[in-house]
Amino acid sequence: MAKISFFFLLLPLLFLSCKQDSIGPINGVLVVYSSSLTEFIDGGGLQELHLIVETVDPEEVFSFSFAETSEFQGTLKARRVILLLLDPTETDLIPSSLVDAGAGIHSGENVWAIDQQVFAVVVDTVSPVIPSGLPEMLESAYDNQMHDYVYESFVSTSMTSPERMDSLSRLGFRLNVPKSFIVRIWTPEDGFVQYQRQPDEESLVLFSIRMLTTEAQLTDSNAVLAREAMARLFFYDASADSVDRARLSVEPINQNGLRGFQLTGVWRNPEYLNAGSFTSRVLDGGDVWYILDMEIYNPGYRKEPYLREGWIIMDTFCKE
Repeated sequence: MAKISFFFLLLPLLFLSCKQDSIGPINGVLVVYSSSLTEFIDGGGLQELHLIVETVDPEEVFSFSFAETSEFQGTLKARRVILLLLDPTETDLIPSSLVDAGAGIHSGENVWAIDQQVFAVVVDTVSPVIPSGLPEMLESAYDNQMHDYVYESFVSTSMTSPERMDSLSRLGFRLNVPKSFIVRIWTPEDGFVQYQRQPDEESLVLFSIRMLTTEAQLTDSNAVLAREAMARLFFYDASADSVDRARLSVEPINQNGLRGFQLTGVWRNPEYLNAGSFTSRVLDGGDVWYILDMEIYNPGYRKEPYLREGWIIMDTFCKE
């Protein structure tokens, strides 16, 4: 009996080992749709799924591709995130492993490939509508793909660094900065640590941590000033840096019990006539503010993936 039980425990692992890894862009969503929904899709029926993040320019969050159900075969079944939009005559195409996620959405993982997420929605062809909550579910799937990329599959190595987490823990907090970032500045006595990653010759990504001792009350306005002051004081050749207030998003945030604000916007340096995107979290730790910041310089190319990479890293922050 014990041997039989052990065999059944192994079945899911054996089944997964027969599948290939999921493929495609990290932010990719393959929409597989019934042919009867073509007019709905072509007429802008999926517009609410087209989330936008403001960087230097507005950027779409997802990269959509499309295939009719009759075309859904081969490597298409290995895409990272798949959205099945089906009319009531094709509900038999919903995989049995998907579960009801509410609001008329079914979801599941590892259906045809490893590290894959699949969603299915049955759409009424008479009065077609996309259920509320689907954009958030797709964005959560994108976050999961980005997390795996940052901490597991990046250049096919494990990118988490226990030694780095231990060194940051001695500063009073936990944070998992991937090994793909090299240490650029390590001056905790000045309340500042910075890591950098250079994706290519033309771009640069900086992840910074500022520990600011203060008795001031944290507000949205002085959170912006604190981020601006950090850049001017510690970033290389950034004494003239400023935050473009006209292109700034400020949202309240509560992370592991710490209240604060998340900033996303554009930095500018008129001295060097350059600019880029950034995102920060300014968290109130009592007598210390923690500023977690990702700054991106990637002229002419997308910034949103690097902003999201920053959010994934910031999510690991916890005061000890």
